Amino acid sequence: MKEFLTVLGYTFKENSRKKSFIISTVITLLLTVLIISLPAIIKGFDNDGKTKTQEQTKGSDTNKQAPKGVVFVVDAKDILKGDLNKLGIVYSEYEFKSEPATNIETLKNKVKEEENKSLLILDEKNGVPTFDYLVKQAGSGPEPNGISRVIKNTFVTNLLKASNVPDNVSALVQSDISFNTEELGKGKMNSYISSIVISMLLFFAIYFYGYGVAMSVASEKTSRVMELLVTSTKPSKIILGKSAAMGLLGLIQLFMVVLTGTLTYKLTFPENFKIAGQMIDFSSFTPFSIIMIVVYFILGYCLYAMMNAVAGATVSKAEDVNSSLMPISMISMVAFYMGYFTLAVPKSTIAIVSSIIPFSAPFSMPCRILATDVPTWQIVASLFSLVITITLIAWISIKIYSSAILHYGRRLKIKDLVKMSNSNK
Repeated sequence: MKEFLTVLGYTFKENSRKKSFIISTVITLLLTVLIISLPAIIKGFDNDGKTKTQEQTKGSDTNKQAPKGVVFVVDAKDILKGDLNKLGIVYSEYEFKSEPATNIETLKNKVKEEENKSLLILDEKNGVPTFDYLVKQAGSGPEPNGISRVIKNTFVTNLLKASNVPDNVSALVQSDISFNTEELGKGKMNSYISSIVISMLLFFAIYFYGYGVAMSVASEKTSRVMELLVTSTKPSKIILGKSAAMGLLGLIQLFMVVLTGTLTYKLTFPENFKIAGQMIDFSSFTPFSIIMIVVYFILGYCLYAMMNAVAGATVSKAEDVNSSLMPISMISMVAFYMGYFTLAVPKSTIAIVSSIIPFSAPFSMPCRILATDVPTWQIVASLFSLVITITLIAWISIKIYSSAILHYGRRLKIKDLVKMSNSNK
């Protein structure tokens, strides 16, 4: 135990003093503050824009804005009864002009040649209004579905009036049905946003601190510090101590990010802020879900740190670490995307499988816990598969690490590691 603590303390002290750790921590905290403050900044700009618009409106009643475009209306069947006011009310930024049917070809040329011109040709089929809508390019001019609603309302109003239906009854018949949607379970939008944030945070934390283990081992091999460590400490204690030290650094940095994010949210996040019409809150973060996020971070880190330590031991120069980590990086990327792409459907079969497979479970299961009610057996199965895999990987890693730690020269390949570990039985 003393050897383990010695390696842990040495590695923790050395890496916490590095400029790269300090700078990355400061940048991460600043980015956290900026990202969480974005809604307040956006709302501030919106409020300034609204204030300026109101002031301009009050001070320039005589200077009306020029219309965005002109819509020519040909109503040969007199469906609108010559009344274009309703269209003008709904689309106040456009000017509607009534034109005779004899000008259709001329109007078509205008729409084709000039900017911001549209042509609306009304007709009737089986007693029901229909229209052709001509624009220069798709998306220009008023939205056709809105025009269709206005024409329908006008037609129905005239029809009911011709049948001597009172105006108040006519208004009731055409009024929209109001409704409210209430989610009794976990909010889909809220949990989806939370899941994305947590998934990315866990991935980067596990990946970069696992990478730090490999770099620590490789750099100490380069400086021959490892030779001194090996003569006084068992290789198993070295790999476990280094992994624990980098994991502790990761937990501290993760805690700092969460604490900074929470304080920034409390101080700056605007009330009733919505994305896609949905209120944003963090009600899905319960004590249980927070504990599970920490547990999966620790287990996920342990899994990848063991493999990264072996990768660091196979090289003689720190510059070769990236190439030795390539297979592990590919596994972690595939595992991350397996979890990420199942966030939209957290109860699907693929989501369940990805949350139980040990390599993708650290990224998938915490997000599913935030997004939906996960059955207990799935959480137990996920944790069990992770613990079993970590134990197996740790046993294999310690065995290979003990053989490769004092190797200098070319980078060891998998077959070399197998031969060396077999010869040291």
